[in-house]
Amino acid sequence: MVPAALIKLKNRLAGDVFGRGEIARWAAEHVASIGDRPAGVLDVGLGECEDLLAIRAATTGHALNLYGVEFDPSRIARAHGHGIDVLTVNLERQTIPLEDASLDVVLSNHVIEHLKEIFHFFSEVSRILRPGGIAIIGFPNLGSWHNRIALLFGFQPPCMRVLGSHVRGFTIPGFRDFIVCGGFFRVRQIKGRAFHLAPGASNGWLASAVPGLAVGVHFVLERTKKPGRFIEVLDMGVPGMGDTPYFRGADE
Repeated sequence: MVPAALIKLKNRLAGDVFGRGEIARWAAEHVASIGDRPAGVLDVGLGECEDLLAIRAATTGHALNLYGVEFDPSRIARAHGHGIDVLTVNLERQTIPLEDASLDVVLSNHVIEHLKEIFHFFSEVSRILRPGGIAIIGFPNLGSWHNRIALLFGFQPPCMRVLGSHVRGFTIPGFRDFIVCGGFFRVRQIKGRAFHLAPGASNGWLASAVPGLAVGVHFVLERTKKPGRFIEVLDMGVPGMGDTPYFRGADE
């Protein structure tokens, strides 16, 4: 009963966990910094195209090559209607069909919690991003206050229900330690999203002030100039890494 009540309150009072307006601003600021050449932007988990359309609206006057990963036929048709090139790729097992260092912005807004093979995924992100390009990564915060309360009383955290679609849970320190390993990415910015049960404007203010307790998180990452791919982290001697046979990238 307690988890069900928390979920109902969460759904009624949660703020904006997707942050599309700020994502569009971050992307537009980076696109403006690259000069006059067309900018390549990929949305992994395209959905209804909201994020890419917001980025396009925020970058008026700059040529964009827009790509999205999606499988739903109706969503693919909608994307094609907006001039977005859709890639139907298995993120767990296949390479993203784009050239090395060909993109300026990669967006993954609440997708990585659905992926088992995060080393392969971020290896692909490290491959297709230009040095200096940015990745905007959003995910539910396992460390949010309502998840902590659920654990305190012995319940499964709401963002990691066993009968659910999420297979990974991330806290801010955990993801930061993961993504900077190997030196392929550096963290530019961390932003908390929504604060359960906080009314009105206090919702966004609290999420920004105490991101570790917020419902969701966005990381803005920069691809460094380090050559190679993130998959190399698996061979860097991190303790315990050999206990799981992570997928290393050959198409199957």
